[in-house]
Amino acid sequence: MTLIAIAASGTTVAMIASQLTVVGHVRRAYSMKTSVAMLQPLASFVSSILWLKYGLLRNDHVVSLVNVFGVCVSLWILLAFWRFSHSRHSVETRVLLALFVSMVCVGFVTMSDRVWAHHVYSIMCCVVSLVFLASPLGQLGQVLRARDASVLLPSVTGLAFANNVVWAIYGHVHSDPFMFVPNTVGAVLCFVQLAVIAWYGRVDAKKGDGAVEMDNIM
Repeated sequence: MTLIAIAASGTTVAMIASQLTVVGHVRRAYSMKTSVAMLQPLASFVSSILWLKYGLLRNDHVVSLVNVFGVCVSLWILLAFWRFSHSRHSVETRVLLALFVSMVCVGFVTMSDRVWAHHVYSIMCCVVSLVFLASPLGQLGQVLRARDASVLLPSVTGLAFANNVVWAIYGHVHSDPFMFVPNTVGAVLCFVQLAVIAWYGRVDAKKGDGAVEMDNIM
């Protein structure tokens, strides 16, 4: 395993693990009768499944293994959403829809060995990854109105930025545009989020209570 592959694996595992902080926010939101945005963990779940299959198609064990971890962590987070939800039926519906979309995409590329089908599937992987990375920007309006970036998670965003930079390099080294392009765009999206966090700050962090309330954007 090359140095860049080790770096890519390490940053991905760290970024995925950092998403577990959402579980604490979900618990607090449940007790405060508020809600936490579910789009990002759902996108992470779908993205991990699609990239796992992508790694298997390319016989890239690095991509496959880190996304097995991603699927497991995403399922744990979604289980927390279900456990601490005031409307479990809504959570179940969204998770089943995400699973259905994933299986349709995986089934599509599995049943066709044509080059164009693999290209279409690769584009699907890119799109879902960008949805995952851009989903926090859906709350940008709330941040601008409140002049408070507490709804954005700096640890997850920072690790996502580093992860995208490393994977963009990995894609460049392996001459894989489907890894280079989305990770380059993803790095830019994460940089924008970090800039917003730095500019507006996080009121909750300043207060020291660590409580974060997020409006449900789905």
